[in-house]
Amino acid sequence: MSDEREKYQAYPHTVLAFHGATPCRIDLRTALRPDDRRRLAALPVAAPFAVLTAENPEGENVEDADDAGEAAEQERDNRRRTRTLVATLEAEGVPYVRVDGMAPDGDYCERCVAVSLSLAEAVTLAGLARQLALFWYDGEAFWLVPAEADEPPRRLPAPEAAAAAAADSGAAPAPNA
Repeated sequence: MSDEREKYQAYPHTVLAFHGATPCRIDLRTALRPDDRRRLAALPVAAPFAVLTAENPEGENVEDADDAGEAAEQERDNRRRTRTLVATLEAEGVPYVRVDGMAPDGDYCERCVAVSLSLAEAVTLAGLARQLALFWYDGEAFWLVPAEADEPPRRLPAPEAAAAAAADSGAAPAPNA
């Protein structure tokens, strides 16, 4: 399996932590519940919206660096990319909410934004940031949508991610909502 494909297949195992006045946490490995949708509707960005990042372009994660010096440089670059993305959104008057996209155990985290853009605009923005993919919330469910990855869009939760979440919690996997 290619490294890009492996990284793309990790996306459905993401937990999104939305910041701001109405913070909420959404585990993309599980089907959305009505209270999740209510919390998402209370965010200052209207559905549909995209969740994307400017960090780790082309799936090159800081954790993949050969040494601590390279990792520190990549982290500085990530912070700069995030500041530039936020400054661009603010200059263009695009409402956004800060989001952390993280591994379920919290071991990995990227600074992201949720933005009310059309899907085409969001894919273009993610492509300009050289991102493999983005998350798209259509008001009912989240989707994994490729930007640079040569993969099909996927409605979340993905079956393998739901099974992993169920194993983590000791529960049976829930069907797609």
